[in-house]
Amino acid sequence: MLRVAVALAALAFTPSAAAWTPVGSGVQNTVVPSIVVTQAGTVLASYESPLAGTISVVRQGAPPQVLVTGDPAANRTQLVQQPNGALQLYFPNAQGVARLTSTDDGRTWTGPSQTQSHTLGPVNGAAVAADGTVYFAQDGTGFVNVFRGLDGTQVQNVYTRCCGYHESLAVDTAGLVQVALYSNADPDGAAVYEALGPDLTPGAPTVLKPVAEHEAPLVADRSGNTFLAWAPGYPAAVSLSVVPVRGGGPSGDGVTFRGTFTGADPHMALAVDANDRLWLVWTQGGRLHAARSRSHGLHFGATVTTTLPGTVYQLAAAGIGGTVGHAQVVVNAGTTLQTENVEPGLSVRVFRTTKKKRVTWWAQALDDGFAVPHARFRLRGRTIAADGNGKAKVPAGRGTAAAQGYVSASFRVP
Repeated sequence: MLRVAVALAALAFTPSAAAWTPVGSGVQNTVVPSIVVTQAGTVLASYESPLAGTISVVRQGAPPQVLVTGDPAANRTQLVQQPNGALQLYFPNAQGVARLTSTDDGRTWTGPSQTQSHTLGPVNGAAVAADGTVYFAQDGTGFVNVFRGLDGTQVQNVYTRCCGYHESLAVDTAGLVQVALYSNADPDGAAVYEALGPDLTPGAPTVLKPVAEHEAPLVADRSGNTFLAWAPGYPAAVSLSVVPVRGGGPSGDGVTFRGTFTGADPHMALAVDANDRLWLVWTQGGRLHAARSRSHGLHFGATVTTTLPGTVYQLAAAGIGGTVGHAQVVVNAGTTLQTENVEPGLSVRVFRTTKKKRVTWWAQALDDGFAVPHARFRLRGRTIAADGNGKAKVPAGRGTAAAQGYVSASFRVP
């Protein structure tokens, strides 16, 4: 009789090997870049330089292209792409909010066109529905305004309490428009989620508290799911949670990442890639942390970390598709924007089989529970190739698992 016993391997994840690369300068520590991965796979990031009064775009890591000069109200921007391929860049100016348009994958831009928002201030969130309808949002004392339409011809104040900040928008596959924000309307703060009606009127809010002032990122995938990230704890965060949302309300407790947070940590971002893989990235203890889910947020793969380029004030991320995929992360280091590619992490399942009292040990390389074909295991001076299911017979001892496009993991075979 064949018997199988499974053990959880001890894991020690190594940092990703890539280095931080400057992609923008002349920023202040309040600048939050906006990132989009186009239908062609091009990575674009937009940002403002308030002191210089400029709005710029970085395309595929090339030197920044300054699109707007002399903007006395330069502030947070939002980049989105419509299903027809058109890119829209929303930015504040002296008349409110304007937009630029690119129809050649971000190489050239036309405009600006003035929208119907005549409120000064950052554009904190934006999203696009499957039919191409654009939504964008601004906040201020006693309002979080959500605009619908390319030029914001319809507007609704979705949060009248004072005050809401850091709003993010998402539209699910059913066309449900959703907003999440941080609110200081109560003394201990809250992360607030709202589903909006056809006329953008908010439904009953989901209030998650207590929470200190942090982002409340919201992102929708292509499978009908929306995800909200928030950091419970006041005055300092005690954990970080990703909550799945379906049909306008939480559909479970989500996944919680625990740890010690101090100061402004965690800065955080959510991103979904073209293969519907969900990324969570956050700052903690002077390091960037990242984890990826291939299970629509039911669980996550290994958390990987890398050293940050100094003190980080803001954070943005995008998921890059492909066979393995990775995340593109941009951080605000105070005066510069810096970027790094972050690869997903491996984990290792160690198990044994027994046949006629003979014990055989196996290792299997996994990515969020999914097998990683043809990984390599290094033990006792030997390199052992895994099969198409990520499995290989292994001797006792300590080893390392590696695979192309992944951060390696250490493990132990008893």
